[in-house]
Amino acid sequence: MLFFAEGPGQFYQLGVWLGTFERLAAQGLNVGVVLMDALSARHALAESNLPILFSRSMEQIENKLSEWNTKSINYVNNAQRNFTMLRFNGPAHIHLNHGESEKASMVSNQLKAYDFACVAGAAAVERITENISRFDPSHLVQIGRPQLDELELPGPSEKIRVLYAPTWEGDSQAMAYSSVATLGERILAQLSNDERFEVRFRPHPKTGDVSAEAKKAVVSLKSNYAATVDALSDAAQSLVWADVAICDTSAMAYDAVALNIPLLLAGDPQSKLHSGLPLDQRLGNANGLAQRVADLAASSVAGAQK
Repeated sequence: MLFFAEGPGQFYQLGVWLGTFERLAAQGLNVGVVLMDALSARHALAESNLPILFSRSMEQIENKLSEWNTKSINYVNNAQRNFTMLRFNGPAHIHLNHGESEKASMVSNQLKAYDFACVAGAAAVERITENISRFDPSHLVQIGRPQLDELELPGPSEKIRVLYAPTWEGDSQAMAYSSVATLGERILAQLSNDERFEVRFRPHPKTGDVSAEAKKAVVSLKSNYAATVDALSDAAQSLVWADVAICDTSAMAYDAVALNIPLLLAGDPQSKLHSGLPLDQRLGNANGLAQRVADLAASSVAGAQK
């Protein structure tokens, strides 16, 4: 079972896993989704053919899971209501999360509550064991990024395709990686006015939840550059469309690296990704951005990004 207790504003966290679990169902596994919000449940019914259980009663959910002899309950975020579900004995409780980056949420002490935490690879294992005291690494399972396994590659294009995908502002200084308020206007203005490029703007769905400045910025950018707003529901599919991705330190940046999409990393906060990239792949103040993007699209950066 996939468990999701949040409203539709966070549905993207569940959405990135639906395709993977549909493939598991196609292989013969019994898979379902438990939701505790009615609007999210309606969204899931529209997005997926997986069986849906909606209830606001944890007792009803536990009774159904017992009836179905549930083997595992899988969590896609660090929501507080996960801990109500965690009281249920029997099934394995598995933390999947909805993406990987160097944000503080990736090394939450909450991971100790789960029987297993699935992570992409060795970098995540190192990040967790270095930052979470007394964490038992035997509870970590490396699974790669199964969401990236069956993406549709785009056809050829005469223009350079550029995805600008800033993250949200975060709910603390340790999570403040967003470039949308400081660089968003400069990035979209330079690229959308240059006929060499086809541009898509994909801000994080939570942008503006905490910061009025970020909310104002993203509303303005969506209005002023409406033709660039990305209409795809699948963030990974947007990445493989791109010849160059401009991202903040976020799961989108790490997926760009995994997919060998040439990356320009925005923002100054230090991270292993930031320090590991060549200087010409660090966005800085975005001066001369159009030519930098054109040069990056024409070069081979897969080795440098690794």
